[in-house]
Parts: sequence; C-alpha cells; structure tokens
Amino acid sequence: MRKIKYLGLFIASMYMILLSCSDMNDKHDIYMQNGEILYIGRVDSAVVLSGNERFILRYWITDPRAKELKIYWDEKSDSIVVPIPEHLAADSIEVLVGDNSLAVPEGAYTFQLVTTDGEGLTSVDFDMIGNVYGSQFEATLAQRFVKETTFDPDNNQLAITWGDPSSTRDIGVELTYYEGEEKKVIKIYNEDGAQTVLDNYNLDKGASYRTMFLPEETAIDTFFTSSASLEIIQNVALNKPTTTSSYLRAGFEGSYAVDGIITSASRWITLADAGLEHWIEIDLGKEYSLASFTVYKNLYNQYLIPNFNFQINVNGDWVNVVEVNNFLGETYSATFEEEIKTDKVRVFVPNYENNMVRIMEIEVYAKL
Repeated sequence: MRKIKYLGLFIASMYMILLSCSDMNDKHDIYMQNGEILYIGRVDSAVVLSGNERFILRYWITDPRAKELKIYWDEKSDSIVVPIPEHLAADSIEVLVGDNSLAVPEGAYTFQLVTTDGEGLTSVDFDMIGNVYGSQFEATLAQRFVKETTFDPDNNQLAITWGDPSSTRDIGVELTYYEGEEKKVIKIYNEDGAQTVLDNYNLDKGASYRTMFLPEETAIDTFFTSSASLEIIQNVALNKPTTTSSYLRAGFEGSYAVDGIITSASRWITLADAGLEHWIEIDLGKEYSLASFTVYKNLYNQYLIPNFNFQINVNGDWVNVVEVNNFLGETYSATFEEEIKTDKVRVFVPNYENNMVRIMEIEVYAKL
C-alpha cells in the first residue's frame, strides 16, 4: 500500500511539471510565430564627449559579428551609420559626429546605439544621455575680470593680475599681444597662477584677450568670449618732475610726493605762512587719457587739508576737474566719468586757516 501511495504522488508531480512547461511555452509561442528572433551583441559601454554643434562617441563592443553602428538622436529623427573597424575586444572606438555639412543642434539628447552585422541582424538598443553645446551656451559666458595691469617702461615689461574665474567652466584666458614686432597668441590656464608677466611688451600695439570655457571636463571644444582690449591703467605721475609753490626745507620737496613711497618719512610739506595758496604741479611728460587720481594726506594736528582742487592743464590754463570740500580723511580718490586728456596736472590748495600742506603721495592713473 505504501508503494502505491508514493507512486500516485510521483505521477501527480510529473503531471504538474508537464502542465507548467506547457504554460511557459504558451507565453513564448507568440514570439516564435514567425520563427526565432536572433540578435547580435549590442554596444558594451559608451560615452559622449560634448562639443560645439558636434560630439565624439567613444564606445566599446566585443561581439566580432558587429560590422556597423547606427547612432540615433533627437527621438531617432536624426541618425548616422558608421562601419565598426576591426579591433581588439578591449579597445575603444571613436566616431566624430557633426561637421560643416552635418551640424548637430545644441541640446541635451538621449542617444540610441544599434549594431548590425550588415546583413540584417541587429542588436537591441543601447541608450545613453549626452549634451551638445552651441551659441546659446556661448551667450552665457562672462569675460574674466582684470584686477591690475602694471607696465614698467624701463624694461618694457607688463604684469597682469587676473581676477578669479567666474565659474568652474572658466579655464583661463587667451592673450594676444606683440613681443617687439612679433605677434604672440598664448593661452594662460588657471593653474598658471593669478599673474602673467610679458617681457619686451610693445605698448604701442596694445593687447587683447578673451576668456576660455570648457562646458564639460571631457568636452572636445573650447568656447570663448568675444575679444576685449586689455586696458593698462598706470600711475603716470610716478617719479615725474614737479614744481611747487613752496617747500618747508630740504627733504620735503615736491619730488617726495611722487616717489611711490606712502609714509610720513617721504612727503611734500609747504611753508606755514598765513595767507598763502599752495600747489604742486606734475609734468607727465606727454599727453595721457586720465582715468583717476588719489591723494594721500599726512594728517597732523589741525592741518587736515580738507579743501583742495585737482586741476589739469588746458592750453596753458589750469582747469578744475574735481573740487574737494570738507574731506577730513587721509586718502582721497576719484574716478573720471569722461575722458580727460592732458600732459600736466596740479593739486591746488586755496588760502584758508591751517592750510599748511603735508602730502605723502599723489597718484595719477591713465589708460595706456
């Protein structure tokens, strides 16, 4: 009896297995009605290297039967078919998509990659995401700020101090200038430091620069801002000849107000007699387009020099450009809104009580 019982259980189990297999085959029959579907291996992996209305597709594939690669984008409305060259299984293959005859519009895309054997067999899709950049991205780029430019006329050397990058995509600047009579175009990357020094700089020919941007770390194209002239703002009063209304004694002449030393040990001091006007004239040597000026006063007891005028020479006459009243601070600066051209400047202190002048330095900045 026990053997009969086990035999019945075995027969029932086999029946259930056959029934299950029949159900499984029923599910696959729908795909087998037109014969078995054969595929070849699809792309194993891939990456898009973004560019300017173009991109490079770098991919890997190990199935040796794959002979062609179809690249679809823009919801498969655009595509390109390229041959798959012979290669080792571990090798990557690169395809450049986009040129003068087939520019890829700027945008974020989902790419579909399909391999074929060239005779009808295809792979399933390999989907990936990538970007293409263009004029819209270029319009968002900001020019690099220039903190300072200093020109050494004795050595024809220009030092440029750059501001901080505007974004992580800002990778540096491209600078165009003349070294003597030879035109130079150099790329200065952020890791090169914040200051660039140019030797044998031709001041008369000037310089221009544009900021470089890389939209992605692996991008194949660099984008640029429009070109901008490099303005050199220089203290043109430094060590220039001076003429003064008076000076207290030797060691306090006007030359000490333009020697580049801003301390009480180096200053111009006038006579202290009552009823006097005081002035210091600086001969710039040639006509400049002035941008700003700064006066560093040496405050002493009641001698605060609250009132003075900054003047320029126009056809032999002194013309007020800035009139300062009741300024009790030590450093006064002003930037000119309009272009001011002259070859001589003067700081004039009118007659008033306690107007004895003590000036440590006068800086006059011009665009070179």
